[in-house]
Amino acid sequence: MLLGYILFILPPVAVLAALVYLPFWLLQRRRGVRLPWWVHLARYALAGCVFSLLYLTIFWAIDENTFPVMYHFYNLRPFVWLTEVYEMGAAKMLRQLALNVLMFVPLGLLLPASFQRMRRFEATAGVVLATTLLIEIAQYFIGRSADVDDVIMNFLGGVIGFGLFGALDKLRRRGGKK
Repeated sequence: MLLGYILFILPPVAVLAALVYLPFWLLQRRRGVRLPWWVHLARYALAGCVFSLLYLTIFWAIDENTFPVMYHFYNLRPFVWLTEVYEMGAAKMLRQLALNVLMFVPLGLLLPASFQRMRRFEATAGVVLATTLLIEIAQYFIGRSADVDDVIMNFLGGVIGFGLFGALDKLRRRGGKK
């Protein structure tokens, strides 16, 4: 699955992200705004991250058999996976939980790298939480499951990403003071 994503999904996502970011970059350049190269790279990657999240969580599930939606499942009990194993089995469930964490690490890392005002934990955490809530609500209406555990794991991934940004930013600043 990962190889298929890299080969068939990542290239179109990269092109789409470039098409979306290029006008913003040109506009900033025309206005005389000069940002460090790593901010441009982070913003481009953030656009790709958003498109990837939308594809993986929303559009992957949509096909001609999806509408009208006949299946609605939601779980509002936090950490239900600790006491109940879903039909998929424990191993697949743990893998899915880990992937839910990993899927949001880039968002937590790239938001503060892209925008100065996102360098406060509360700001990044709020955007990450709002994003995962919107995705879970949308999934319910397109025939996928909506699960509070997914929200928790996605949020944890965003927090880990924010922590990674903090560590990398500290290293970057320390390296510039030599």
